[in-house]
Amino acid sequence: MNSYLLSNILHSYNLRVTDTRMQVLHVLIDSKTALCHHEIAKALQKYFIDKVTIYRTLNAFEKKGLIHKVANKDRNWQYAIYLKNKEKGEISSSHAHFVCDKCERIYCLPINGASQIPDVPCPGDFVVTEKELRLHGLCPECHKHNNLN
Repeated sequence: MNSYLLSNILHSYNLRVTDTRMQVLHVLIDSKTALCHHEIAKALQKYFIDKVTIYRTLNAFEKKGLIHKVANKDRNWQYAIYLKNKEKGEISSSHAHFVCDKCERIYCLPINGASQIPDVPCPGDFVVTEKELRLHGLCPECHKHNNLN
């Protein structure tokens, strides 16, 4: 993804454009799965960006709604961005998560709005502020390897 599009995405979320933010955003956009802090830091090691700066960048992105956090099975955070249209940098908040039970990668999957998330009745004194749809199974790569064995 080019620098112009990355800076436009940052501007559209009222985030200052810095080299670090552009690099972190690029890593998240290029990933097909949610990434933990360590994976992001490893992808950026050639830029010598310290871990605290990466944490601050991720927190700023999440606070503005550019990315979201999803917990893995160990309850550690992974960070992801879900693009409806990668060429235009269009970000969608309506999506589900698929967790591969073998490799443990977490994928963001498209859904057609809240209508695809089941409506679960709650007692009158509960207030639902967010809905999440999480699917488990085998990702295509693990499924393929499973069938070869």
